[in-house]
Amino acid sequence: MTAVRAARSRRHKNDLLSVYAERLGDAIRRHHSGVALRAAKVETELAYRARGAFLASMNHELRTPLNAITGFAGILRQAEEMQITPEQKNEYIDYILQSADLLLSHINTILEIADAESGGTKLSRRAVDILDVLTQTMETLEEDDAIDVTFTRDFGGELPPVDVDPDKVAIAFRHLVEFLNSDEPVSIKVSTRRGLAGESANYVYIAFDATGTEVDAKMIDESLRVFEQVHEGLYRQFDPRRLGLPIAKSYIELNKGKFSIKTKPDEGVLIRFSLPVASEEHKRAFERLAS
Repeated sequence: MTAVRAARSRRHKNDLLSVYAERLGDAIRRHHSGVALRAAKVETELAYRARGAFLASMNHELRTPLNAITGFAGILRQAEEMQITPEQKNEYIDYILQSADLLLSHINTILEIADAESGGTKLSRRAVDILDVLTQTMETLEEDDAIDVTFTRDFGGELPPVDVDPDKVAIAFRHLVEFLNSDEPVSIKVSTRRGLAGESANYVYIAFDATGTEVDAKMIDESLRVFEQVHEGLYRQFDPRRLGLPIAKSYIELNKGKFSIKTKPDEGVLIRFSLPVASEEHKRAFERLAS
């Protein structure tokens, strides 16, 4: 009987321990769920505030060129009454065109951000020669008076075609260069190579090694938060080139690529990203078009 009672006692203790462990596990899970819920709520509130600050700043940035356009257009409408000289007329027309370009740039940036953030970007992926995309983008940027960048090329031999949307990738390249652009001349070494073995062999790797840029780690961190302003306070200003960094990152990742950016000890910036090698089916289509 003593042995039976002892066995029952042990079973009873085990049952109590099991119940206790189960209840403790439930309590821990409820606590973790509560913490996660509160964290998600805080994150959502911060996102709404950041979006509000972004839109408030954008309101000013859109109105500024628009006011210039309407103001100078109004002056030109009364050119005879105000006795405006031909030289002044041409100058006002230049102001209107510059303001229109600035306004269009802001609108395009907003649309690209909204597109990337919503996940609604439609890609037209196909096999393309990434060296052609890189070269054409660099040639376009070298002709842009607002970009003071010198490129050096280190293309590591022949590369396989990559499976991407060339338009989105070209936009990403442009935004990266605009982000690195500074008041002083910037030098960017553009290098390419294919992965050597294993999983890396399925990717083409591209690097932008920039020197002379004024970008620092704090600016990179703040710029990657899409809807946060890099400058806070009464006199904050919208800087579309800083918004270009998260757009570029999003477009690279949407094309199944990988993206990284970091500062260098010599006050430079190194951007690395990879793009997937085209599938055999897309390669054959690429070869038919090239032949």
